[in-house]
Amino acid sequence: MEILWVRGSHNISWSRPYTWLALGVRGAGKSAFLERLAEYHLQHGNCILDLFAARSGENLAWLRSPWREEKRILLLSSENAIVEPPGGVSVKPAEKLSLKDFSNYDLIINSCVLYPNIDAEFHACNLIIDKLWQRRRWSRLVYVICREAANLMYSRMKIAENQSLAKAFLTYWLRESRHSGCSLGVDSQRFMALDIDVRSLADFLVFKAQGALGIPRDLHFLYSVLEPVWLQYMKPGEFAILSRRGDIGVGVFNCPEWHAKEGEDVAGKVGLKVTFEEAPEKGEYRGRFTTVGDMEHAEICRLYNEGLSMHKIASQTGRSTKTILDHINRHDEAVDKLGYCPLCRRAKSPVETVRLKP
Repeated sequence: MEILWVRGSHNISWSRPYTWLALGVRGAGKSAFLERLAEYHLQHGNCILDLFAARSGENLAWLRSPWREEKRILLLSSENAIVEPPGGVSVKPAEKLSLKDFSNYDLIINSCVLYPNIDAEFHACNLIIDKLWQRRRWSRLVYVICREAANLMYSRMKIAENQSLAKAFLTYWLRESRHSGCSLGVDSQRFMALDIDVRSLADFLVFKAQGALGIPRDLHFLYSVLEPVWLQYMKPGEFAILSRRGDIGVGVFNCPEWHAKEGEDVAGKVGLKVTFEEAPEKGEYRGRFTTVGDMEHAEICRLYNEGLSMHKIASQTGRSTKTILDHINRHDEAVDKLGYCPLCRRAKSPVETVRLKP
């Protein structure tokens, strides 16, 4: 990557926890730019966490890069995923990610292909971010790639009460990430999807092709230095850059040869096989009560099969005797019709095929 500073100058240190925000239309080369930054971090001994990618699983393209032979790679997955990775690649559920993993591995990949649905992926992303915040002491930088900044807000809205809290989280993370030893590489297609509060926290704003939307009014001073037509139509290997202190530059970079192509079956190309066990359904909170989930249903059936009375099971589980009776009847009806109870099967209960009542 080569940068010509048109106004000012800036020495970039790969040991500093910078925040990079790449902005441009679809196909402008934002992801390729963030991956190129990641390669520089790998060359300097830092850890890479590829947190978010497109629904095609584009970040799995790392598995066909030259870095696969040189670096220690960990894939994060759903707890109910059965993953057959390429040789030399490790896998573990995102729920079991530890702080030691950021020292033990050089490249950690969290890809949507390894989750049964988008809710499971967003839940995992929140767990990973919360784990990163526990790095109160650090000696090794973690460069986090998050394609499409809005995904951070969407994932947090799964646990936040509203959009304002989710936006506040994004702002907080951008501001505080350096204190946990994280350098962030974030991109966004829509410039105006990120307001000035978010943009002002970036150490470097990287401009890819802006298309018809252009840049916000508060950045129009760039048009006095950079050619507007070039900003609109620049090639994927070109970029403009603005540092927090006001340095302005233009540059070029080589797109990684292993970068995913649009419409490509990346998981298939790298030899990754993923299947999912049917995960137990959890009880749902309904305001005044919580429904019985698969695990609780299986426990009710197991206790009844071991000889406990409905009254004792109700007392032990905090449910009414009618609820206990309803689930025992539901279990037996399923066994009579199907030969097994689907709820018990999802919970891997030993009584899934056992009729409870004589």
